[in-house]
Amino acid sequence: MYILGVSAYYHESSIALIKKDKIVCFIKEEWLTRIKGDNSFPRNAILFLKKKYNISNSNLDLVCYYEKPFTSWWKLFKYSINKPIANKDFLINHVKNFTNSSIFFKRDLNKKIKISSNKVVFSSHHLSHALYALSIVKKKKDYAVLSIDGVGEGITSSIFNIKEKEIECIDFTTYPNSLGLFYSIITDFMGFGINEDEYKVMSLSSYGKPVFYNKVSKIFDKKKFQLKEDYIRFHKSIDQSFSKDLIKIFGTPFLSLNNKNNFKKYSNIACSAQKILEETIDLLVKKTLKVTKKNKIIICGGVALNCKAITNVAKKNKNTFFIVPPSPGDSGSAIGAAAYANYLKQKKINFFHPSPFIGPDRKSNLDKRLFNLMFKKIGNENQANNFIYKVFLKGGIIATYLSKSEIGPRALGNTSLICDGLNKKSVKYLNTKIKNRDFFQPLAPIILEKNFNKFFLKEKNIFNNHKWMSVLAKVKKKCYRKIKPILHIDKTARVQTVNNDFPIYNLLNYLDKKNMKILVNTSFNISKDPIVFDINDVYVNMKRLGLLYLYCFGKIYKIRNL
Repeated sequence: MYILGVSAYYHESSIALIKKDKIVCFIKEEWLTRIKGDNSFPRNAILFLKKKYNISNSNLDLVCYYEKPFTSWWKLFKYSINKPIANKDFLINHVKNFTNSSIFFKRDLNKKIKISSNKVVFSSHHLSHALYALSIVKKKKDYAVLSIDGVGEGITSSIFNIKEKEIECIDFTTYPNSLGLFYSIITDFMGFGINEDEYKVMSLSSYGKPVFYNKVSKIFDKKKFQLKEDYIRFHKSIDQSFSKDLIKIFGTPFLSLNNKNNFKKYSNIACSAQKILEETIDLLVKKTLKVTKKNKIIICGGVALNCKAITNVAKKNKNTFFIVPPSPGDSGSAIGAAAYANYLKQKKINFFHPSPFIGPDRKSNLDKRLFNLMFKKIGNENQANNFIYKVFLKGGIIATYLSKSEIGPRALGNTSLICDGLNKKSVKYLNTKIKNRDFFQPLAPIILEKNFNKFFLKEKNIFNNHKWMSVLAKVKKKCYRKIKPILHIDKTARVQTVNNDFPIYNLLNYLDKKNMKILVNTSFNISKDPIVFDINDVYVNMKRLGLLYLYCFGKIYKIRNL
């Protein structure tokens, strides 16, 4: 019998199918619709599982939605209704969208798969975050969980203590006092996309100085964990998150970063906001340590994607062991929802699945006839590695399509674009021309775990997170000039370490013997598009990006002209 977990309607919609305490398959709706960040009900993902695994009412034990729908809707409504005239635009839109909200999850589910009403259950938002986070560790009672995001069911952060057979929320903060929403209004002010481009603010912060720190402190009080209402509009407006009072502090919003003065100003604002974010997370960590008496903390929720903050907080808490799961945001909560349903059945927290590769198995789903029409094999497993080595020597770029899809937002070698990390021209071309990224956003290196210490300073309390790029590493002084192409302005890198559990290991091991020890790894997609999912996406993206070679299932292929 299967259990289905669902996350939808707010951020990246996703579903997770589990059986006998193991994940059978995880799918994001965006992979199928090709709409980046698709938050609609995951109808296509459900139909995929229905076809692949023949899921139905007869073989589904439970279907679990990742939060309590009416509570989420009501908490936001209740806050805004206190000032109905001032907040009328938000309230009208909120009520208008009532029938399209998660409150009607059962209705939407039954349109695609008929499920008995008593089989549909609901977790809670931050509990789903926490249960997913716990799924990647074995000794769960050794850990506390700190969940920090925008808002879910009116809660903006939660601290969980784990016991042998239960998980308990022992502290939380409430809407609108949200660290995630605070960072989002800064993101919005700069003209970046909310719930999408916060990482750009993080990258920009390294170019600045915290000269706006005192002003930003007026917006978010870290000690009180309070987001000042004077500076926000997300409870009033449907199209703007910040108020005129914020503009009075910072000046004109949405300025072009191509202007030198604008870039300097915005990088200083970003640096100030980042400093507040980090100091607040540090306070939450210290509170978690105090109330749980645990020295191992898993940080989850969308805010945990800020790898710079996690790294800097960990440096201040050297005796605390930190983990950030591969997909800490709402998308990963589909797994948390499935884990909650599993807990209801077994009355114990034993769900364990640490691998970040849990999408559909690509080899078994491959249409071989179509694949052979699109690609020509030019090297078997023995020839592929040497061929790729020669491509890299010439400054070339390789696309990878291996094993299963990565769960999180970061490509980990299975669905990547890679090149020689020490070839300055290749790295720049991949970053600015192929991926069309902003100049202040560095690409990430991928390296064998055994070689990490040769180039980077190791922080023992966060090192394990390098497997899925959840933290940063500082370069060793003696290596700075050599690996400068893959470093950020602050001499850090979001390094991915690889061991023999990773499908790309054999290639990296071969290149290591050729003294090519660092590659650059970025996601295999066109800018603003989801990561590639099936072989049609692979072909279309390679054509549009002008790429020739595909490393697929250990072999090397060249794209054909159709």
